[in-house]
Amino acid sequence: MAYCSSAIITACTFLPCSGFTSGWYFASGYKTTVPPLYFITEHFAYMNLATLPPIINTDRYLYKPSLSKYTIWVSYSVRGKEPVVVEALKTRALPEGSYDYLLEFLRLYRDAVQLVVDRIWSINKKLSWKKLHRLFYNDLVSMGFRAHHAKEIYVYANSLVDSARSNGGRKPVLRKLSARIDKYDYRLDLDNTTLTLKLHSDFEVRLRLITSRDRVEKFRGWSNYELVVKYEDGEFWVSVYFRRIVKTIKPKTVMAIDLNFDNVTLAILTLDGRLVKLKRFKTPHREILTHRIWIERIQRRYPKSWRFIKGVRGAIERHGERIRNISWDYSHKIGDLIAILALKYQSVVVLEDLDELRENNKKDRSFNKKLGLWFYRRIQFCIEYEARERDLEVVKINPRGTSSKCPRCGRKLVENKYRVLRCKNCGFIGDRDVIATLNIYKKFIKKHSRCGAPGVAPNAPKPDENPSGMQGNQDEAMKTHQVI
Repeated sequence: MAYCSSAIITACTFLPCSGFTSGWYFASGYKTTVPPLYFITEHFAYMNLATLPPIINTDRYLYKPSLSKYTIWVSYSVRGKEPVVVEALKTRALPEGSYDYLLEFLRLYRDAVQLVVDRIWSINKKLSWKKLHRLFYNDLVSMGFRAHHAKEIYVYANSLVDSARSNGGRKPVLRKLSARIDKYDYRLDLDNTTLTLKLHSDFEVRLRLITSRDRVEKFRGWSNYELVVKYEDGEFWVSVYFRRIVKTIKPKTVMAIDLNFDNVTLAILTLDGRLVKLKRFKTPHREILTHRIWIERIQRRYPKSWRFIKGVRGAIERHGERIRNISWDYSHKIGDLIAILALKYQSVVVLEDLDELRENNKKDRSFNKKLGLWFYRRIQFCIEYEARERDLEVVKINPRGTSSKCPRCGRKLVENKYRVLRCKNCGFIGDRDVIATLNIYKKFIKKHSRCGAPGVAPNAPKPDENPSGMQGNQDEAMKTHQVI
């Protein structure tokens, strides 16, 4: 398999990282490619989302978490290297002894970043890393920072400025106390759950990580390359970033997954086209839409004052929080269930590449509302991560025509009845979602043939067979399974 040079990650932003070598890329929730040596900041993309502040659009914007435990994402290497799973352990930390030097370091770090941001903003042109080093390195070192501290500061500041300018925003102003520390400036002892930080002016501070033994044991054998320490609400928090190379197992079957507003349909087929399993899961999209309708009702009732009345704003925030909790809870559970099923059958997981879906599907107001609340990126992200964590291969294919073309002859399908399509050319009849999974499988086989001959087609059913393409009881095969 040839790996792509970008990874799709829901709700993230980018900050510099010295832990990766040139050739590594990460991308945001909507398709973006960023320069090498960048990765996700601890302020975004955490997966425990019960404490996120309210943002109504559930997929498009960046989310800022509070007390989450893990940051999880998948990266892909270029030039044929193996993919890597990256995960962050976030935990509270207690200083052993005085923490005055650590607070002083965090304040000095924040002020230094702001100073560099102000100077880069005034230059008003893009700066290379070499130019950044020449402009700021000596000044930062003279302030007492170590060499890697200085590098982290000016690269971080430059990324903040680039992000603000690309979004048409104002000059960034930093208020929170946080610092990114390179692996050369800390010592992590997992056995004793302690962390020693090297600060400015050769000061050191020792922190005890307040976390369970089970969480620490998970990262045995993983490499850590960077951490973020921050001071928030009178407590210190540490996020340690770990990574592990994924060595994918050799697949025996193909799992094709079709995402829809109200269901997730999957089909597991052998490499020669024999259907092994067919399953459909309901999604909570209608429940999410109901909460959105309540938000709009409140806003219509208080058209001018809903932003300013605390009780009204709180009601809207509660509905928004409920939307996020429902979508992330479902995404985690469905991702875990699908990954377990894929591991059982040793499947390669095939998803549709829906990066440009929002940009290419601007229709009527009702459809756009549903599309805005459809959390397909979260579902795909959780499926992809859970599969990678189990050493399963994940592939994305072009979704064009998967729900509208005949899987047997490739001609255009017409509607026969509700969510059932028929081919006028060959007489094939099938469920719309099942047809999509067959076409996804067919596209994968055509592009990634493992049977010796390229383009092995699935065994599409004859006109007198079940619409699902299965032998046996169609109703049992397409029975809806609710994720609980």
